[in-house]
Amino acid sequence: MNKLCIPLFLLALTTGLNRANAQNIDTLLDKSQEILEKGRVFSIKGIGMAFPIGEVSSVLRPRFSSEIGLQILCKNPRYFIYPTLDYVNFKYDQKYDDPDYGYKMKNASAKLYIATFSGGLVTQVKKFRIFSSAGIGGGIINEPRGNVDTEASEINFRNKSSFTGTLRLNTGVDYGKRTFKFFAEISYMLHTRQIQHSNMHTLAFNVGTRTNLYRLAKSIETIKKQL
Repeated sequence: MNKLCIPLFLLALTTGLNRANAQNIDTLLDKSQEILEKGRVFSIKGIGMAFPIGEVSSVLRPRFSSEIGLQILCKNPRYFIYPTLDYVNFKYDQKYDDPDYGYKMKNASAKLYIATFSGGLVTQVKKFRIFSSAGIGGGIINEPRGNVDTEASEINFRNKSSFTGTLRLNTGVDYGKRTFKFFAEISYMLHTRQIQHSNMHTLAFNVGTRTNLYRLAKSIETIKKQL
């Protein structure tokens, strides 16, 4: 009898968990569909220039920056959530010797991949929206390194990767229709990781577009019908 009860118990437990998971998925899809239908989610794509600030300017020089992310408006549309991924590329001149490498790098590239999660505020001024946000996150800094193999007549390049925590402050303005807007913004980032013994502060100027994702609500409705 006990041997029969154990499989029945496991079957009942599995069935219950499957039902609970299905209900959780349905709830998540319903909530996502509701937010999208109300036009509260925008995709963000931006491109521009990044500049080092302070003493790190002797190591890094301005180059390319870009960002992708989402702007999710809260029930009160004055407030929003702002998860973003920034890619920043600087020209790089190595100041100090690295004991693992025999040469210092000049006119190379340093790359940053930074993910942040911010909260912000929107103010409507006629046809323009002024927005500001603050958040924290982290990411990877890749510093270039290299060795020369004289026998093979080769230069071997490497990336020295390190993790950094990041504080991100952002402000800007956008203009356009409800479903599509152009924006320009300034983003300041303070990184916990030093580069070549210099504190790292960066400033990025980006322009781009914000696109409303309300059409995705129809895709979610299709997914729900298939479940």
